[in-house]
Amino acid sequence: MFEMIRRWLGIGSPRSPEPKDAVQGIDTVAPLISAPGGIAQAGEGETHSFVCHEAVLNRNERIDGYEFALRRKLQSRMLKKSALVRRVHDDAMLRNLALFNMSSLLGHRFALIHLSPASLNNPLLESFSNLNVVIMFIAGAAATTDPAAVRANLQRLRQSGVRYGWTLSQPWPEVAEFLPEADFIEVESTAFDGVQLKAMCRNFRAISGSPKLIASELQASDDFSLCYHCGFDYFMGPFVSSRDNWHPVKSEINHLRVIEVLNLIRAGAEFNTIADCLRTEPVMTFKLLRYVNSPGVGLLQQVDDIPQALLTLGSDRLYRWLSLLLFDFKRTGYRESVLYEQVLARARFLEMLAGQGRVPAAADQLFMTGLFSLLDVMMGQSLSDILKQVSLPEPVAAALKGEPGPIRDALFLAIAVESGTPDEMAAAAAGCDLDATAVIGTMIEALAWSEQLSAVSE
Repeated sequence: MFEMIRRWLGIGSPRSPEPKDAVQGIDTVAPLISAPGGIAQAGEGETHSFVCHEAVLNRNERIDGYEFALRRKLQSRMLKKSALVRRVHDDAMLRNLALFNMSSLLGHRFALIHLSPASLNNPLLESFSNLNVVIMFIAGAAATTDPAAVRANLQRLRQSGVRYGWTLSQPWPEVAEFLPEADFIEVESTAFDGVQLKAMCRNFRAISGSPKLIASELQASDDFSLCYHCGFDYFMGPFVSSRDNWHPVKSEINHLRVIEVLNLIRAGAEFNTIADCLRTEPVMTFKLLRYVNSPGVGLLQQVDDIPQALLTLGSDRLYRWLSLLLFDFKRTGYRESVLYEQVLARARFLEMLAGQGRVPAAADQLFMTGLFSLLDVMMGQSLSDILKQVSLPEPVAAALKGEPGPIRDALFLAIAVESGTPDEMAAAAAGCDLDATAVIGTMIEALAWSEQLSAVSE
């Protein structure tokens, strides 16, 4: 089996181990992001850097996990640095993620943590011996690592209960012998053509134990379709959350949530209880506020929050209005399900930041800002058109329009956490006077919260 994998990867002589570099000048070659605006020196006891995350979809087009890593372009640059520089960056990321109980927070979902093989013997790895945490080693960096040391360290990780895998960006014969024992194999799709991807899936499926296969760097829905039919188990890339060529969502309404609210009304629940149920449904919230402020209702003063809207309508009118929403039966795909979780995580992230640093202590307004910030994508309309149709608190509307202010700064941070680079995250966090530890911890808790709500609604 090793020979079959070697033939596919290409035969080549292993490269000799890279000599150790001097510590001097590391911060100049590859500085770490510490507190906003600061630089962490190699060897510091408390190093905190910003870590990006990306959703991982399964074959049912649902989020099954998250990747936590430096952005891909930064990873590629890091592979060209010395082993010592890579270890310093890896150590910073491990220290950040080790602060949080990711296993319990993410529930049944797994977390992929990308590292260089230079960090195989990092003692922090054993703190991730959880069933849903997988350490993914970047194959390109293994070319400068002693194969015997890699083999011994992988065996030690396995014995300590740490799951691991490999990320392939091109044929790397140096890792061929390690692939059969891996739990996951990630293939960067942009480095291979369709014929190669199909052959890889077929060959990897022949491995005893059959590692789970991840197709990453998928740029568009066509790439997703190709890798899906090749037989990959999981899918990652810009195609998941890109706004390009998106149409309005296929289904705007969560029918189970509508039924839940209808049942609450029938049971005589308090309006505050009903408001709590509606506050995580951005489209329903939008429709409710637009309806209650419509000329047909005939209010003298605009309503801009859910409890007030419910009180204004009353139980009977609210029940009739909600009943009409049950006639939307369209099916959602990966774009809708991922976007739904993204908007929930963004809203929760902003809400949890309330009162920290320079973020105002207006949790409800921050939550609403996150909830409405993706409605242009969800409803297929421009944000300016949407804001003309619904009355929002002035600070929320101003932030959504991009007007300067602390809520806008917090929104920019939420967006950077989802799709920015570590440098962009650091700059946005500095604008809110927050550090990496606060941002990463809040991010992970917000992802866990959105996952729990999505699981209930499915």
